[in-house]
Amino acid sequence: SIAPSPRPTQLGVWRRSVASHVASRGPSSFSEARGMAEWDPLADPPGAADAEPADGGLAAILGLWSPDGCVPIQGSDKKVATTDLERTFTDLRRKFARTAPWKSMPDPTPDLGWHTPSCTLEAWSHTDVRVELGRAIAYVTLNRPSDSNTLSEDVVAGLCDAVILLHSRPDIRVVVFTGEGKMLCGGRDPKGDAFGFNVKVDASTKAALAAQGREALEGGAFPDGEVNLGRMLQAKLWHTLATLPQFTICLANGSALGDGMGLALCSDMVIALRASYFGFPDTKLGLVNAGLSPYLLAKTSAGVAKNMFVMGQLLSAETAFEKGIVNRVVDSAAEASAALKEVCGDLTSCAPGSVRLAKELVLGVAGRQVDESIIFYTMSVANHVAASEECRQGLEAIAAQQPKPWEAQAIEPLR
Repeated sequence: SIAPSPRPTQLGVWRRSVASHVASRGPSSFSEARGMAEWDPLADPPGAADAEPADGGLAAILGLWSPDGCVPIQGSDKKVATTDLERTFTDLRRKFARTAPWKSMPDPTPDLGWHTPSCTLEAWSHTDVRVELGRAIAYVTLNRPSDSNTLSEDVVAGLCDAVILLHSRPDIRVVVFTGEGKMLCGGRDPKGDAFGFNVKVDASTKAALAAQGREALEGGAFPDGEVNLGRMLQAKLWHTLATLPQFTICLANGSALGDGMGLALCSDMVIALRASYFGFPDTKLGLVNAGLSPYLLAKTSAGVAKNMFVMGQLLSAETAFEKGIVNRVVDSAAEASAALKEVCGDLTSCAPGSVRLAKELVLGVAGRQVDESIIFYTMSVANHVAASEECRQGLEAIAAQQPKPWEAQAIEPLR
């Protein structure tokens, strides 16, 4: 079937599509005689706006109608047949009706090409961020307690290395993000950019961010016309953290403010000490923390998010628990360790590949209208899981009444 005629708001899309499509199809002999090579399908012919269409054809809708059945080529005495235009647009309509690009399935997987790590997890070289590895578990600790673990250049560089490296470690099944001292994270460095991070990365990372920044500029991300690498780095870091294949736990040893909330909001679970507070004081500084808004709204309601953003509300751990931002509230570090051990015990029985796909599924479906694209996406994930090696191994283990392969080694917290 053929899609309905395009609405006026779609005309720019149709016009931009004509050039490449006509070139691939080739003109008719009638068009060749009138100089098809000189025809610019993106340009409006002189007087097109004043012409009175005789019918409702596509040429008329696009303002390309002419009484003699030909369209003048701007800047030339040549013409192109309107029949060629009709044929081209009909083919395009059929193509769009068949492929429906506006209904493409979600793709929550991150782009990891924006950063090249400077070290490995085993040979960790950062001091302001500490990494510890255990049995199927990793700890990433902000280690600037004298400065409230603010997101300085060195801290951001360490976090960037950690999240990129963790994406390629299927042997690690749980990642714990926490802080040293009395604060989880005091937010962005006050000496840094007002909206982003100071950039302390290598030349390749700067080049990758700059290239993606140009795309963001074209998409309207920088209304002032200047690409800000600090803001690009900030957005990439949080998205890469949120899409880690491991189950992530934020162990909030203290309060998180402003951008420091990213560790809590982008983690899958938050275990918080009762004395902790969470909030965005940005509006009191004349700012708005737009970058973390999608992650906050993924955990709580729009009303709660609005109050936190607009009034700079600080929520106690208990209130944050009630609002869905925190999953557990504990009274001591020892109680937090016990809760972490319990969660790791539960995750030991969960197949790591299924955990990864379950996270992707939630990211891909959350907030989306249920239409064919979502239905097809969920079917695709279900079929992928059912055909996986993990599924086969799990069914065989159940039939043989044996432990599943991923249960053979327990996930053991270091403390």
